[in-house]
Amino acid sequence: MRALFFSVAALFVLPLPSFSQSASLPSTPGEKPGYEDRHPEGLFSRIVTAHGHEMVMGNARSFQIIPVKPSEAFSADVPEIFVVFQLQQHDSEFKVYGRWVVEKVEGVPANHVLGTDAMLLMTEDESGYLSLKRPQAGWPVGDYKVQIFTGTGISDMDPIGTLRFKVLPAKAAS
Repeated sequence: MRALFFSVAALFVLPLPSFSQSASLPSTPGEKPGYEDRHPEGLFSRIVTAHGHEMVMGNARSFQIIPVKPSEAFSADVPEIFVVFQLQQHDSEFKVYGRWVVEKVEGVPANHVLGTDAMLLMTEDESGYLSLKRPQAGWPVGDYKVQIFTGTGISDMDPIGTLRFKVLPAKAAS
């Protein structure tokens, strides 16, 4: 049984082409009432929206992903928005999924999904990130949310909480 588990896990890991990748999420994966109004907790020791991320050497000689310029407000011309997180200790691999959703933007239907991202985390990982690049038409000014889920695959995703952010008009060039 143990050998079978490792071979299945190896097959699951091999097809992943990148550190962070796009993933499709079910439209309503067993949402629990009220979870959207809660900041993600439990699994995360810290989770923020940010303008970027950096990899630095951590205390245990492992790489840590840290947020660059954490913020809850972004300019409409920002090229990419990140969710950067530090994890509590965990004893198995899993994925963190992010679903990027328009909450309140003029001319865009409420709860319109802009995109998704996922990151596979191994037992030794202490941090990670998700991101979404600026849509081709740009970031419309308004309110957004990133719904955070965890699991080992689409069929067993659990909602963890929601991060909210705003997109503000681009600043005039100086």
